[in-house]
Amino acid sequence: MMSGRKTLEVNPNHPVVVDLLEKVKSDKENPAAVDTAQVLFQTALIESGYDIADPTALVNCVYRLMSKELGVDPDAPLKEIEVPEEEEEAEEEDDKAEEESEEDAEKEETDKEEL
Repeated sequence: MMSGRKTLEVNPNHPVVVDLLEKVKSDKENPAAVDTAQVLFQTALIESGYDIADPTALVNCVYRLMSKELGVDPDAPLKEIEVPEEEEEAEEEDDKAEEESEEDAEKEETDKEEL
């Protein structure tokens, strides 16, 4: 079966692209601008139907941008948070119910495909 031709388009008039251009012109090594450009490019690839070579790199860029936006140091040490036992048990029950629901949905899909 022949698939349609894939097209990658970036709108040069979009506010994000305009702002990104200004940031790159002022400092080509700006880490936030580099991450923004990577995320913009890779999400455009995904939206256009292309596969990205390194999904982990995209995820890391998104995490860095989110950390910057939230004012959180992405390299800060993790803090242990004690969760009361009642909450842990409730989470475990929710997780188990969700897994069972997913298994049921998969079984229904398989049954439909067999028909």
